[in-house]
Amino acid sequence: MPNDIDDVSYAEFTDPRRFLLRDESVEDYEFRLGQLLADLRPANSLERRQVELIAQADLDIERQRRIISVYLQPAKAESPTQRAVVEWRHETSMRSQYGDDWVGGAGGEADPGPVFGDFGATPAIASAYGANFGMLEFHYRAQSDAERRRRMSIGLLLQLQDWRARRAVPDAQVVEE
Repeated sequence: MPNDIDDVSYAEFTDPRRFLLRDESVEDYEFRLGQLLADLRPANSLERRQVELIAQADLDIERQRRIISVYLQPAKAESPTQRAVVEWRHETSMRSQYGDDWVGGAGGEADPGPVFGDFGATPAIASAYGANFGMLEFHYRAQSDAERRRRMSIGLLLQLQDWRARRAVPDAQVVEE
């Protein structure tokens, strides 16, 4: 039975492919789990299981945040006017990034994504929030539940480690004179 963190293999953990979604990477999850194992230094299988539960809760928190952001993104360009604005923003962004070297048009760089600080998108985001309130409430609750599971797992892990440390201290002996 391995007691050193270096002896821990991922074979004793739940296979991440059982709970990861298509847009989530096994390598990213295992990296996160490895970081937590290195930071929290579990000494036995029960402590390692708690670290795994912490990693899964972290993953669930990020998953809920991604889902919420999808609901709040303004709609994709539908009308010719919207498409023209999106293309103009793309052209402007690429030219500011690459200068006159950027050829533009088909075969050019990928869309740079949303422009940060675009306050013009606020009404569209507010509208998306109102239109998807029920689903957003569900995902905010799921995120809150995952955060609570994470805190509870960390608390139990620290309690287990404290109990283990206390067992290592010998009891005091009463000396009578």
